[in-house]
Amino acid sequence: MLDLPVIISVFILIAYLSLIVVFIRGWNKTLFFDAETTPTQQESAQDKPSVVICCRNEAHHLPALIDALKSQSCKSYELIWVNDHSTDQTQEVLEKSLIHFTDAKIIQSPVPGKKQAQRAGILAAKGEFIITTDADCVPASTWIETMVDFQSQQQADLIIAPVKFYRGKSLFTRIQQLEFATLVGSGMGAAGAGMPVFCNAANMAFTKQAWLDSAGDLHEEVLSGDDVFLLHSIKKRKGKVAVLKSMQAMVVTGYQKTLKSFCRQRLRWASKTPDYKDVDTIVIGLIVAAINLLMPVLAVSAVFYLQLWLLFGVVFLLKLLIDRLFLMTIRPFFQLKITVLHVLLLSLLYPVYVAGVGVFSVIHKRRKW
Repeated sequence: MLDLPVIISVFILIAYLSLIVVFIRGWNKTLFFDAETTPTQQESAQDKPSVVICCRNEAHHLPALIDALKSQSCKSYELIWVNDHSTDQTQEVLEKSLIHFTDAKIIQSPVPGKKQAQRAGILAAKGEFIITTDADCVPASTWIETMVDFQSQQQADLIIAPVKFYRGKSLFTRIQQLEFATLVGSGMGAAGAGMPVFCNAANMAFTKQAWLDSAGDLHEEVLSGDDVFLLHSIKKRKGKVAVLKSMQAMVVTGYQKTLKSFCRQRLRWASKTPDYKDVDTIVIGLIVAAINLLMPVLAVSAVFYLQLWLLFGVVFLLKLLIDRLFLMTIRPFFQLKITVLHVLLLSLLYPVYVAGVGVFSVIHKRRKW
């Protein structure tokens, strides 16, 4: 009776371990980039990139972002704020910020929704090199300079750059920080291994021409996913995707303060996965789903078949060790504080979270940013 569960478990564990090994190799293969030691070859429109930032009801977050943009080591850039039908004081905050920048403007999104807002900002940009972040983020002071220097070297169609959460004090925020770092790190590792599957509009860059060439693949009917759909389109056309592994290009964003807001955000992210057509993304998604569904299934089954408790324990322990191996690989870059308790809790809660979000994302499409 136990033969089939054991065979299935071994198969899934081998697939998962192989995937993590690919991520680690891709991460290690990607060299650190230091703008200070890399010669800059500024040419044409890259001398003045366009920074496009979409905002909806972000008046409370914008002051920190504005201060970060004022402090950029690169002073020569075009700043485009896109106000997406905000109902708070966002417009007033943006208008007051204009005096701090030599080349900045505010445009109004013609249609509600982030994709339409981003489209309006990109089409209004004068530069060929577009950099994006979100209104609730704070980039490093060398962010734009590092992006430009890296692009002058790589000449990429799209750049995947790092994002991390602020370091919180509570156990809930620490778990979020680990989970998000795992997500971002695996995306960078996969891209470093030559199979890019994930990026984050909170910190990415691309050429305007690459975006125009992909405009028909961005799934306007899906309200989110502007970043990943763009990546998949460029990948499908054999465009160049580069990974910028540099603390000098890091963008920091806020964690979710409540469990409800956390689940809402993850539901929004997961709701677009049925629309992905990229083979690498589908395969990776299936492996991750399989390993995280395996443990709840074994736990429930063990209630009725006590012999399965041993198998559950072995699977849980092996996955715990595999996850810790990856976390220790990315820990220095994301400045993670990892304890046994954090990894244990993440390993216990993540399968439940993946299963729950997966089910609800299918039956409940999100309609908000």
